[in-house]
Amino acid sequence: MIIRFFLFVLFLTTFLHASVVNNIKEADYYCSLNNKDKNLKGLNRFKSLYIKSMIDDDKNLRIKALQGLIKCSKKLGLAHNEYDSELYTLIGNKKSSTKVHKKKKYTKKSVKLLKNRLVKVVLRRGYVDFFFDSPVKSSWISTSTLKRKNSYKIIYDIEGRLGFKSKTYRLKSVKYLKIAQFTPKKIRIVFEHSRPFGTNYKIKGNRLSIYLGKKSTLKQVVRKKDLPKAVPQSVENSKKVIVIDPGHGGKDSGAIGYKRKKEKDIVLAIAKRVYKKLKNAGFKVYMTRRGDYFVTLRNRTKFANRVKAHLFISIHANAAPKRSKYLSMKGLETFYLSPARSERAKRIAALENRADMENLSYYSKNVFLDFINRAKTIESNKLAIDIQRNILYKVRSRYKVVDGGVRPGPFWVLVGAQMPAILIEVGYITNPTEAMRLMSPYYQNLIAEGVVAGIESYFRNSRR
Repeated sequence: MIIRFFLFVLFLTTFLHASVVNNIKEADYYCSLNNKDKNLKGLNRFKSLYIKSMIDDDKNLRIKALQGLIKCSKKLGLAHNEYDSELYTLIGNKKSSTKVHKKKKYTKKSVKLLKNRLVKVVLRRGYVDFFFDSPVKSSWISTSTLKRKNSYKIIYDIEGRLGFKSKTYRLKSVKYLKIAQFTPKKIRIVFEHSRPFGTNYKIKGNRLSIYLGKKSTLKQVVRKKDLPKAVPQSVENSKKVIVIDPGHGGKDSGAIGYKRKKEKDIVLAIAKRVYKKLKNAGFKVYMTRRGDYFVTLRNRTKFANRVKAHLFISIHANAAPKRSKYLSMKGLETFYLSPARSERAKRIAALENRADMENLSYYSKNVFLDFINRAKTIESNKLAIDIQRNILYKVRSRYKVVDGGVRPGPFWVLVGAQMPAILIEVGYITNPTEAMRLMSPYYQNLIAEGVVAGIESYFRNSRR
């Protein structure tokens, strides 16, 4: 059965590669017509090519898909700023056939933004001062976090222009500080280190001060008058919609583990505990399934989109690929949708995807990708980091648990989600020790507490 599955995937991959060129030509043709329906068809074709490029990690295809998305969006009068920015990042300042960022004469309106120039950087002990030629506004600043193997980055994107060329500094607090013009109207400041760290910032007139240090010891530099007025937590939470997705169900048992326990039963039990705790915390919560029945991957995210969920969280249990690894493979890990960069991530994704492979054609032809872009990938990564950290904190109060980390992976259940979406592998059901724990109501409760704490942490961080 497994061999047939992989032969099917191999055949499908070969077929899709052979048809990519034709798909690009066909989509381009539809976009060139003076027919709105055909233009929309071309737009959706380019969207499906974009998702393929993300999963295959194919930069050239991604560029062609973005160029097509921009062309079709212009034809239909749709917004295409995000596609422009992403294409600009991929091709840099090199000349391209699309000429995404043409030089143009700036009007009085646009010159206002250009006045916000970063003119000076001063390295201090424990913090860095950034001086602009006009007063800095907090609304211009957005932050994000990216975690990779041996690399932890905190990113500040600031509306404005650099008054000098890109720079890289080595600091005592962190390994690197990199400053560059990210898009024509946005500066990117990146702090990079080999292990997690924290930052805070303070604005005073034309000066932006970013403080660096360990998360636990970082000084609080935000002034009380800068903080928003306190809102009761339950009232704040009631505005948030969360969809919890217990993996598998019905005809799809998922992995079969120690003592013949089924993945579908364990993850449903954990999901129900998460549901109850989120409700008690004031959130509006839905589950994609409440009993032992099968729901297609497509319908899980379709449901989340219909209820306008703020977050989509899919819960699964992992399994070793062969009996000889039942004892050695263990740990808890969290995934977000992005091209897989490791064989392990690809293997786990194949395991979780296989029950619903008949829906692959749906995703390759019809999935809408307006939210499968850099912004949603970053937000999903941040959510994954918060949840992974909080689950580990809860379960390690009683048990010794391996941290499998936060990883990118091509999980189809996350593809259609129009909101930050993650997939949690709560442990290896094939490992006797972890399987026994996963069957324990006490251990399930600790995992549920960690998920809820991670969600609350994510929303707190998002408000900053």
